Amino acid sequence: MKLKKFLEIQEAWDPKDHAAKKRDVKKLEMKCNKAVKMLDEIANDYKKMHNVKVSDSVLYNTHRDFKDVARNADAKFGGWFGFIYADEDYIK
Repeated sequence: MKLKKFLEIQEAWDPKDHAAKKRDVKKLEMKCNKAVKMLDEIANDYKKMHNVKVSDSVLYNTHRDFKDVARNADAKFGGWFGFIYADEDYIK
């Protein structure tokens, strides 16, 4: 009985019911791009602040971690916005 009810709920779900306004999606994309840029600037500031060199593994690895955060955020945000613009069921 529970499975049947679950399947009925899944079939009734429509992404258009949860669609966002195109303007709101653009604003969110701009904020995400700004956040990625800021994360990249943080990594660069860290590198300048500590004069990071490859020979100092602790500082260099921490700098790489900061860069990874910026790169991962860019990939996640870019992937989502690429999906949402390709499948316009989620945009009004």
